[in-house]
Amino acid sequence: MSDAISSDLDVDLKNAWSTDPVIFNALDREFNFSLDAAANDNNHKCDLYFTKENNALDEDWFFSMRYKPNKNAWVNPPYGKGYIKKFMEKAIEQKEKGVTTVLLVPSTLDAQWLPISEISEIRIVTGGRLSFYHPETNKKVNGNTKGSMFVIFRPSKMPCVVRLVDRNELISTGQIC
Repeated sequence: MSDAISSDLDVDLKNAWSTDPVIFNALDREFNFSLDAAANDNNHKCDLYFTKENNALDEDWFFSMRYKPNKNAWVNPPYGKGYIKKFMEKAIEQKEKGVTTVLLVPSTLDAQWLPISEISEIRIVTGGRLSFYHPETNKKVNGNTKGSMFVIFRPSKMPCVVRLVDRNELISTGQIC
């Protein structure tokens, strides 16, 4: 994703790359998300979503989903300036209230922002890199410079499980929706 670090994008746009809807659909089939906790008005994946303006890090996700049949949150956090760590911390806070959170983050198992002892599951994407949608053009951009993984926080107390998930299987599953 060479455009991701392009100097012609301001900081807000660099942090607004959108998840491929096919990839989201694949996870949504399993989790039936009620909340997109890191979105904007143009790229949200759920009817209920938080934008930069109504900062998800200041909100109670459980309370926001109180009328939803499940308490599952999707997060493709901004990747700049410590946001991944902040969203990980928020997911830990919310799991104590009963929220399951799935975060799409760079596949970096040795990152300091990755709280292994609090995570229920890590799914490392294999077989190729995920594409994201450009924040201005909303066009799919291939060539992501890093692999991806899904970090899952569940309310239950269980040791972290690490699994591999094939990118092409995700795409096939997401296209069925």
